[in-house]
Amino acid sequence: MIALLITVPIIAYISMIAFRSLGWTVVNYEGKAVPYSLGVIILYGYATYCMIVPEETYAIAFSYQALAYVVGIWFLGFIDDRYGTKEPKGLRGHLYFVWTKKIPTTGLIKLIGTFILSMLFVYHLHTTSIYEALRYFLLLSWLPHLANLFDTRPLRVCKFTTIILIPILLSYPAPAFFLLIYGLAIFYLWFVLEGHRQALLGDNGSTTAGAVLAIIIIQFTPTHIQWLIVFGVGFLIFLAERISFSKVINASGILKWLDGIGVPFQQK
Repeated sequence: MIALLITVPIIAYISMIAFRSLGWTVVNYEGKAVPYSLGVIILYGYATYCMIVPEETYAIAFSYQALAYVVGIWFLGFIDDRYGTKEPKGLRGHLYFVWTKKIPTTGLIKLIGTFILSMLFVYHLHTTSIYEALRYFLLLSWLPHLANLFDTRPLRVCKFTTIILIPILLSYPAPAFFLLIYGLAIFYLWFVLEGHRQALLGDNGSTTAGAVLAIIIIQFTPTHIQWLIVFGVGFLIFLAERISFSKVINASGILKWLDGIGVPFQQK
């Protein structure tokens, strides 16, 4: 188990160097070219959980079907990172571009692919009602998109994920010690590398984080909490089409303070 823990920083370092060497970088808000490799470590960490946690214990969260869904989401995000352009932005922007130019965008392909993967995963879950299937589908398809919308400054997705995960973890018995340490190691590397702008999530990382979060919510939260999250996520996606999250955050003292945690020497 210790050897497995050691692989986390190794994978993080190798993926970061590989992405940089291959030119798989993006110019961030500071004008610095940064590799979008953090999705690899999130995917690797989740895949490890799927291999070492008995599937019969958590039939949804760490099943190989869930892993297939997450891998698919990561791949769609990577395609958007690799071949996408800065314009158009937003769902309306992509739809307008396709309607006027008659050319599909990688963003729209990612959206359609996410819907298909979500439907396939929901079909595998053998839901007991149309409402349960709809709830699962909305979580699986909307949360990756929302995480992507938050990914405009370092660590926003990390903090959003943490805020959701902490109440879930506190409501259940403590996991096995190694599983807890392993998860903390992944979050620590994510926090440090992204906070210091050595690597970033990109679409592949942010959507993967959202996909894993959706699966955990489905597995570990009751129905009424899931519906609350669905409506909350839907509202935020609706809001994002009309206003900038960054403007809202910068206009609030507490949100601006939270936004700056872990991001040393952040440009204003």
